[in-house]
Amino acid sequence: MFLPAGVAPEAGLLLAGKALRAFVDGYVAILLPAYLLALGFGTWEVGLLSTATLLGSALATFAVGAWGHKFHHRKLLLAAALLMAATGLAFAGLSSIWPLLLIAFVGTLNPSSGDVSVFLPVEHARLADAAPDLLRTTLFARYSLIGALCGAVGALAAGGAGCTGGAWHRPAHRLARHVCGLRRRWLGGLAVVPETARAAAA
Repeated sequence: MFLPAGVAPEAGLLLAGKALRAFVDGYVAILLPAYLLALGFGTWEVGLLSTATLLGSALATFAVGAWGHKFHHRKLLLAAALLMAATGLAFAGLSSIWPLLLIAFVGTLNPSSGDVSVFLPVEHARLADAAPDLLRTTLFARYSLIGALCGAVGALAAGGAGCTGGAWHRPAHRLARHVCGLRRRWLGGLAVVPETARAAAA
């Protein structure tokens, strides 16, 4: 199995969620600028929307890292998954700059293939609990490797839009965000990692 021996099996759900999210992040990182340009926005507006997404994600990640311990991790993952699904629906259904700018700031849309989102601090905390001391580095390495590989595959998959003349930019964008949001919600509901890894590994 991909999980090291001694790691709580529920960590596999976190890795699967990371893989799905990284794939869509890589896909959208390539598709998003082309999609926004196809809507008629200029390069300045595209850059502004990308900046808003990064700034909003950074602030949300900081907030979860600072105050997330007050809430159960399952509720945080479900809330983040619902926000991701809502972001996809809103971004696919709107075409005006100001509503999109607001959604970009408060939502979870990621304009880069790297993981900058509210999922990160919660998943890191759960992974740390899912493995004993000697296996944490191994588990985090596999978590990072999955993210990098799936992000690269997603970016490569987005290249298919160029082979079709860009005709499916809008439906592909909708599909990617909806699938990732819904699957992430399912995985978030299941990913109840034990509170202590030592108990799981015993």
